[in-house]
Amino acid sequence: MSELPSSSQTLYDCATECALRRQKKKCKVYFGDIACKYCKLNVNKYINADPSQVDLFMLQAETRASSLKNLSTSHRPVFAFFIALFLFLAWRSYKDEQKLNARYGINQPNNTAAVTASTTISEYSNIEATLNKVAGDLGNKVDVNGDGLINCIDAALLFYKYYPNKDKVCIELNRNTATGMNHLFNCVQVDGVWRAVEPQAYFTNHKSYWMRDVWGNKYDNTKNKDVTADYLKYLK
Repeated sequence: MSELPSSSQTLYDCATECALRRQKKKCKVYFGDIACKYCKLNVNKYINADPSQVDLFMLQAETRASSLKNLSTSHRPVFAFFIALFLFLAWRSYKDEQKLNARYGINQPNNTAAVTASTTISEYSNIEATLNKVAGDLGNKVDVNGDGLINCIDAALLFYKYYPNKDKVCIELNRNTATGMNHLFNCVQVDGVWRAVEPQAYFTNHKSYWMRDVWGNKYDNTKNKDVTADYLKYLK
């Protein structure tokens, strides 16, 4: 058996430590949260792999973390070897495909995994940049609809106004008498999925901008209603 590449072993140890910290409640965010971007244990900082392969790798790391105390010393290196080797080979395959594309003049956008990863990063950057602009305007008391109030309506309208890709953003209303929710916010399409964003998140200094994180059980996404067409009149 060949010796495990040190970089792969280190990567696997990093993923396992990430899983252990979350299982022990030392870290209270889920993997892939916006806060992970600044964490040294985020494996995405050290590799450029297909997101689905990273998810599989993390699933294996979480399994290892859960049963680490019960594994014998003799089994740990073998188990770690095959999992780390899997990700290492996937990474090598991706790099080889990039080299072939360059050699034969194939444009990189034809690589679906690369395009998806690039698009996702761009979408998150758009969200963050837009939230910063919204926070600035709310701080300056910009009243978009002229009702004399600075609230969720203004935030949702400003987010829609500043978001660069209008095909991937909408204005949503969530009215739920059971939880007392009556709120205007936005949804953004990320990786083909519409995700709910709290447009006031940066203005109110929340660590996460996802509606579920900000509002918890008070937010029921089955009550969402697209009201974009009803509010565009305030942006003309």
